[in-house]
Amino acid sequence: MRNYILTFIALGFLIHVKAQNPTTVIPNSNDSRVITTGVPFLLIASDARAAGMGDMGVATSVDAYSQQWNPSKYAFSESKSGIGISYTPYLSKLVNDIFLGNFTYFNRIDERSAFAASFKYFSLGEIEIVQDEFSQALIEKPNELTIDASYSLRLADQFSMAVGLRYLRSDLRIQAVDDNASAASSFAVDLSGYYQSEEEYYSDFNGRWRAGFLIQNLGQKIK
Repeated sequence: MRNYILTFIALGFLIHVKAQNPTTVIPNSNDSRVITTGVPFLLIASDARAAGMGDMGVATSVDAYSQQWNPSKYAFSESKSGIGISYTPYLSKLVNDIFLGNFTYFNRIDERSAFAASFKYFSLGEIEIVQDEFSQALIEKPNELTIDASYSLRLADQFSMAVGLRYLRSDLRIQAVDDNASAASSFAVDLSGYYQSEEEYYSDFNGRWRAGFLIQNLGQKIK
């Protein structure tokens, strides 16, 4: 039994020494893993309703924020017009100056058509750009934004479609240290459809069937 105890003590000592040995990371000069996603803030839900339902808004009932999820729903709006304003702090547990702001307006032209417009602004807060230990840090405020416009039309009593145009701009302020860099911008097109059945009477409640689709951000890539 004593030999077993001594063996376990020796193994524990070796494991402890091995754990204390620092790991050396040798960088790979050919490693080119970079972030290639442009304007990822478009994936952030700007309204509490869709965010609370797991970013679900393509086939829900129409509201002021349908511009982001499915603008073809505006053709079924019972209201003549509407305005949506939201302010969303982002990563607030880490920093206090990153936020997403959104303004949306829609207007039903007649019983079968409607148009909408929205403006979305994403601020990345204050960023320190330091080139080397001898240069003074530059304070920049990168931001990204989109401007949207859409037109929806009811093609049938229960079905509508919409087309949208979007302007995207991403200004990361890198041109402060690189004269060859500039803000990136592009245009994109959306195509959507929406189905809403008549109200039906079930055994203990009234309800509707809804379905929708959205093909979003068709256009040039942002570089």
